[in-house]
Amino acid sequence: MAMIGFKSTHNQDVYVNTDQVLYISTFEEGVTIIALAITSAGGKPFALYVRGSVELVRQRLEGSPAR
Repeated sequence: MAMIGFKSTHNQDVYVNTDQVLYISTFEEGVTIIALAITSAGGKPFALYVRGSVELVRQRLEGSPAR
């Protein structure tokens, strides 16, 4: 189980289990949504809003070095 650290939009450290990631998507410039295979209270995937572009977040989740 690989845990990757990110900064949330509230400047808090959050850690993501790469095995639980369903998808990532752009929210706004410099903010990415990471949806996890954990349901929230409404039954929808739990989403984290983290700092960084989709490409940067994807590279970190895949373990590729950032350019």
